[in-house]
Formats: sequence, C-alpha cells, structure tokens
Amino acid sequence: MPVQDDERERELVRMFNLDWDPAHQRGGVDAMLDIDVDGRSCRFEVEVKSSTGETVSTARDVGMDHIQKWRRKLFVIGFYSRDARRPELQHCLCLTPLDMEPWIAVIEQKILIDFKLALIASRRLELSDLFEICGEHATYSLNDAKRLYRQQWTRDQYVQAQDTVVDGQRGFSQLKMLEILRLRSKYIAERGATLNNPHITRAHLTQFLDGNRVVKGPNWAAGVRLIASEFVRLYPDHPAIGA
Repeated sequence: MPVQDDERERELVRMFNLDWDPAHQRGGVDAMLDIDVDGRSCRFEVEVKSSTGETVSTARDVGMDHIQKWRRKLFVIGFYSRDARRPELQHCLCLTPLDMEPWIAVIEQKILIDFKLALIASRRLELSDLFEICGEHATYSLNDAKRLYRQQWTRDQYVQAQDTVVDGQRGFSQLKMLEILRLRSKYIAERGATLNNPHITRAHLTQFLDGNRVVKGPNWAAGVRLIASEFVRLYPDHPAIGA
C-alpha cells in the first residue's frame, strides 16, 4: 500500500475509533469494530479504504477468497481532496455487507467461470499424472510433498497430512500425494483467474451519498456505530456479525 494511502487510512481508523492492526496480520483484516447492541456484544471486521476520486481501489489479484471475506465486512471509505501536499477529508461512507453485495456479486461473476474451470481441471488429474510429475513411488516423503505444494501449507499441516508409516518413517501415500497435486493445480489455475484491483464504481457509491450511510463529524465514531447497530437489529443472524 502506498505510504499516503496508509496514512489516510490510519487517520480514518483514529477518527472512527477502530481497533487497527498496523501489519494487517488478521488474515487481511484492516481493523475491528466492537459494539454492544441491546446487551449483545458484537464484533465486525472492517475494510478501511480511502480515495481522492469517485471510485475506490480494492486489492491486487482479487479472487474468491476476497469475495468471501468482503461479504463479512463493513466498508469504511473516506473521500479526500486531490491536494498533493495534504489531502483533506471531504466525506465518509460506512457501507454494510448488504450495501456492498450488488458490487461484490458483479466481481464474483467476472471470475467465477475461471474458478470453476480451475476446480474441474484439478479434479481430473489421476495417478498417472502424479507419477509423471513426481515419479512413481509407493510412498512419498515430507520433502516430496513440500516440493510440490511449497509454502501453501504450514509444517504442521504437512505433518498432519502424512498418512503412511514405512520403517518407522511417516510419509504420504500415492492417493494423498494425488490430493496435494490437485490442490497445487487448483492454486496455480486460480492465480490466473483473479482480477487486478477492481474499483468500487462511482455508480455504486453515489447511490449512498444522499442517505444515512454518510458519516459526518464531529462525532465520527458514533456515526459508524449507529450504522453497525442498525444492521445488527435488522439482520441479527448475518454471518458478518461476530461475537
């Protein structure tokens, strides 16, 4: 993320009194919002965005993982002036997962065919394909599996996936290695099925500019919490609402 974008988004987090993760280590979650709604403790994941234009950039290599995560998030978006020296905040939007759904669904449809192709193609791999790629062995070692699937699994995941023991050494059966080969094939194909930084469009955003999704100062934090609280009351079972 460019330094200027990061600074603007940190400013938004402070204004809205969100729990910020500087390293974005929570599985790509920018910030968290904790609120109490009628005695119920609720937690939202928040996607924090800023823009100096009428559209909003999202992320590189957007795939199905992004789609699934976006459907469980609040979007807090700050719109700034184009002043190159010190952009000033003009207005903000707080959009719920249902507000964002029409745009998310469009992005999903753009990549869905390629992701289905990746899944179907990977399922068609057979033992003969495994033998051609990894050699034909009765069992495969931990190093064999790591060479194939690389850093897509942690060491613990590799250890847990071992399903054979030969001469006291744990390893991977042919069928387990075929499963890993299919996962690798799916991963490679899906990387080509992503979209590079799809923007949240002006048409989608402008429909909220005259409504109650606009957050105004001076009490910015209260505005976001009001929108989140109304969402909880209207959709108490929505998966975006964490405990």
